[in-house]
Amino acid sequence: MKQDYLRYFPKSSYYLNQLEAMDAIYEALIKKQVVLFEGACGTGKTLSALAPALHIAKIEKKTVVIATNVHQQMAQFIEEAREIKKQADIKVVVLKGKMLMCPKQDMDYDTCSLLRENTYKLIEQEKDIGQLKNEIKSVNDKLKRVKDTSLIEVQRELSREFDKEERQLHDTRKNSCDMLLELLKSDNDDFRKWLFSGVRTPEEVAEWALSNNSCGYELLKRFMKEADLLICNYHHFLNEDIRTNVLGWMDKSLGDIIAIFDEAHNIESAARSHSSMTLTELTINRALDEYEANKDTAPSQDIELFLGVLLETLKSTYNNRFNTRFGERERVGSDWYDLRIADPEERVDMFRIKLLKAMGEAGIKKPQDSIEHMRSFGLTIDAFYEKQFTEGKSPVKKTSSVLLTAVFLSNYLKLSNDRAYYPVLSVRRQNKDIYGRLELFTCIPKNVTAPIFNSVHAGVLMSATLAPFETIKTTLGITRETCELAFGLSFPRERRQTIAVSVPPLFAKNRDAPETKELITRVLGDIIEQSDGNVLIFFPSFNEAVQYKSRLNCDVPVFLDEVGVSAQQIRDEFFRIGEAGKKAVLISYMWGTLTEGVDYKNGRGRTVVIVGVGYPALNDRMRAIEAAYEAEFGHGWDYAIEIPTIRRVRQALGRVVRSPDDYGARVLLDARYASSSAKKLGKYSVYNIFPEEERAEIVDVAPERVKYSLMNFFNDIKKTKNKK
Repeated sequence: MKQDYLRYFPKSSYYLNQLEAMDAIYEALIKKQVVLFEGACGTGKTLSALAPALHIAKIEKKTVVIATNVHQQMAQFIEEAREIKKQADIKVVVLKGKMLMCPKQDMDYDTCSLLRENTYKLIEQEKDIGQLKNEIKSVNDKLKRVKDTSLIEVQRELSREFDKEERQLHDTRKNSCDMLLELLKSDNDDFRKWLFSGVRTPEEVAEWALSNNSCGYELLKRFMKEADLLICNYHHFLNEDIRTNVLGWMDKSLGDIIAIFDEAHNIESAARSHSSMTLTELTINRALDEYEANKDTAPSQDIELFLGVLLETLKSTYNNRFNTRFGERERVGSDWYDLRIADPEERVDMFRIKLLKAMGEAGIKKPQDSIEHMRSFGLTIDAFYEKQFTEGKSPVKKTSSVLLTAVFLSNYLKLSNDRAYYPVLSVRRQNKDIYGRLELFTCIPKNVTAPIFNSVHAGVLMSATLAPFETIKTTLGITRETCELAFGLSFPRERRQTIAVSVPPLFAKNRDAPETKELITRVLGDIIEQSDGNVLIFFPSFNEAVQYKSRLNCDVPVFLDEVGVSAQQIRDEFFRIGEAGKKAVLISYMWGTLTEGVDYKNGRGRTVVIVGVGYPALNDRMRAIEAAYEAEFGHGWDYAIEIPTIRRVRQALGRVVRSPDDYGARVLLDARYASSSAKKLGKYSVYNIFPEEERAEIVDVAPERVKYSLMNFFNDIKKTKNKK
């Protein structure tokens, strides 16, 4: 029967619309569709997707993979998987990065990989030595019975071979992983029983492995093919190399996977970050050093010339910029600082033009030939580095900088004028010195995502803010048949209030005006005073958040979510105050870490305020994305800027009112949110970008009436409580 999937649903009751959602997802997955599923925060989307997916996967002999890019969500997946396991015997593997699970915390990825290879090599060498021992014993036994000179020579040859193999074994053992070796020599049945007797976190796996002198990551890989459910991060599937490895460990292809992506509104930006390519000035310098150390084996002398011209062009480009722009050099700090080398709309790469001209003047007529010479030379050096590490002559496995440079430049010359990519020259300061980095920034995510979503057996993309669905299908390149589900906030309407305060639109040109700041400060003071508990305020930028923190004059604690500082301690103290029935204010910014994935349930958050519309910084990268979207999709501003911004606003609004018994107020502090703004502000209004059912809840309120609106709402809640 269709609802047999309910054996994977661990709750005794359903949220409103949850059973309907599960039925629809079941039908869609049976038809091998991709489900686009929008449901409000706290309405049980994860279980709605997992229950039917696990049931169908069991029938179809597939594996369910659920991925997120938010730490809090992974913790939630683990808890819900544990609930499911109590009533349905599923096997679950939770995967995090190799380095996070390795007890040798000071080791890099390449070194770990070579240690692994050497450990497997060590096993083979030990087998070979065992065979040699047997052969030597056999010859020795014969010599005891028969004095044969030919056997004596065989004995000597075998002894020489044995000594050679032992030396090689010694070198390999020095650069192998003792924990992996222990794993390879045992049957691991104890780990398997322990792993699948519950749902184990990566930290628990690492702890078990350490206490048993083994490698947790390698242990997980051994048993991933048995898993019914894999919980992982986005990068395990968005990064092509990592995805290939993960599927190999699972002994699956994409066609064997039912994929569930949570917080799916983040897939676009995650796909961009996973496919961008970089080359630093430091790598070019190391490539020159490599050439100097190995030039006798170089296939061409133009490699040194090419690298020298590249380095000089890179340095002269940013130095010329600093010489013509007073004070810009001093603004460069430890973070990467972008310098424009191509117009974000026209896409003519001036650095590329300058580099090719310099190459020609230096006598390099065919740069691609030089890059191929570099690639060949780099492969030779890379093989030498690996041999050094394998033989114990190097404590780490180095990667050839010549090879890295050749690979990047090959892609750069092919793609830097392609609208799907945007070339950027960035600089940063190390101690007192400045150095540069070339980057090919990816603008179009569908090049990464389309092969995934059009190849999996079926899938679910879910989020509280996925609409409009046509946009997400277009930008991610989903061309297969989809099922589209949207359920608004199903909790009691009378337990929440959403108001749009008609303060003047906070455009960049007028939001710093003294009268505007005074009005915003006064309204925020009224909101804080009337809120029945904790207040969470999101500003368009960190700078504005800092300004208003100093302007607020209230008798409750005010916390600031600071850039570059962990928000955990601040958030926990904010929660503690709210859960104790008291009040505090937490000030953050729209593109920070607190707008999504954090649960301000019940007393943790009673009122959330969005100040302004909060568009991302419209820097060259965002302009390049907008131009690429316009060229590719015909909706540059809408798809690249406005829709993602309103999704972010909706995510922030969803931080409060997280269950049917919860209550809270949501305040949009900008006239562009008001229902009247469509007529008054025209194209500047954002009211109509909200889904229809959310627009229906927005009530326009004048600034001076905000305190009365909130007072009445929270008083009504108190009256309802007292009646009970």
